Amino acid sequence: MAIVSNYSQDEHQLIIQDLKNKFSWALWSRYIIAAFAIVLIYLGLISDAYMQYSLGLVTFLITYNIIAHIISLVKTKYSLWQITTLAIIFQVFDIISITVLIYITGWLDSPFWYLYLVLIVFSGFGMFSYYSFTVFLIAICSAVFYTGLLFSAYIGIFPLYGPSFNLTPNELLISINNKAVFTLASFFIFASTIYYFSKLLAEHRAELSRKNYELLKTMEEMKDIDRMKDEFVSTASHELRTPLSVARENMSLIKDGVIGDVNEQQKKLLSTSLTNVDRLSGILNNLLDLSKIESRSLDLFPQINDLGEMAKKAIELLQEKADHKKIKFELYCPQPVNTLVDPDQILRVFINLIDNAIKYTEKNGKITIGVESTDNKAIAYVSDNGKGIPKKDFSRIFVRFSRLSDFDEPAEKGSGLGLSICRGIVEMHHGKIWVESEFGKGSKFIFTLPKVGEKK
Repeated sequence: MAIVSNYSQDEHQLIIQDLKNKFSWALWSRYIIAAFAIVLIYLGLISDAYMQYSLGLVTFLITYNIIAHIISLVKTKYSLWQITTLAIIFQVFDIISITVLIYITGWLDSPFWYLYLVLIVFSGFGMFSYYSFTVFLIAICSAVFYTGLLFSAYIGIFPLYGPSFNLTPNELLISINNKAVFTLASFFIFASTIYYFSKLLAEHRAELSRKNYELLKTMEEMKDIDRMKDEFVSTASHELRTPLSVARENMSLIKDGVIGDVNEQQKKLLSTSLTNVDRLSGILNNLLDLSKIESRSLDLFPQINDLGEMAKKAIELLQEKADHKKIKFELYCPQPVNTLVDPDQILRVFINLIDNAIKYTEKNGKITIGVESTDNKAIAYVSDNGKGIPKKDFSRIFVRFSRLSDFDEPAEKGSGLGLSICRGIVEMHHGKIWVESEFGKGSKFIFTLPKVGEKK
């Protein structure tokens, strides 16, 4: 259960990494804002009355942003509370910067109070999307700084200027009260809305995380079951080979009359038994080989070989079986195609594919075997005019033990392992194998291998 046990820890680290990425994004955003302000100052688009304050604000913004940048470069590993606290601290500095900007651009009449709302949105959907409640923290900080600015100027801590300077104290107090009520209401309406949607997003994220955890747990359990099944198959195959060999040897001795005379009927029964023992032994060998192939522990002994010669040898070995159904072989191999392969294993691929074609091809049918090449690939195929394979079965064709739908069973049933073994052997040689077929019109199995000197 290694994957499952590490899932929560990995998810925790992903949240930290996401916050670090957002923190970095905020750093570069501040640099861009500062650069834009410097350009405005340089072009003289800010009046002399605001110049001193503007330079001070830009200096403050750049200074605390550089400090934040240095911290992010020096400290590369964070706990969740550390990166969250750091982000909150520098967002408070952002609130201070917005407050100063509002003061120097008209105080009560400044149009930039909406930047508080931008910061609230950024907090809810961006920096602190994992902690929905933080939007209220940002809203409260914004409210405190904004109302503090308004009333500090009113009581004379900061000098008044702008249109509000000409108001009577009573009129000014009413304007401050109206502005404060409107702005604070906007803050908390925005914060509540952002909180709702951010909370909804967090709930969906938590549900998705829970389902991912359950999926990983199920996958881990399935892997354990699959592993135990493979171990059982491998152990059972090993354990059965010895008694099967003994049984076959004893039956051969009886059939050959070593122990005593055997009549024709007994010989026939013994021959049938020997055939079935051989078939069972072949299945056990295939199971063991498939287990080795899937674990990539099958020993390969690569040599430079002509793929066409291996195809010819496979045809020779299966010629008698094809003759029983009066199936004609046609070999297309215009020139030698050299590949660096294990000849026994690639011969096995040809035998499995041709044998499979014989099973599903009607009497008097035709099977075409071809070998050709491109600049960097050797291409081999086995094509028949048999029943074909429905497209819906393509995804299962190379899966072990799979049985395809819409088929009449052939007279000779297979073990369902041959094509799985073919795929494994081809892939271990850095090749690919696939099928092209149309139901009712035959099938074509194609595999490619690297030519000599090629790995892809």
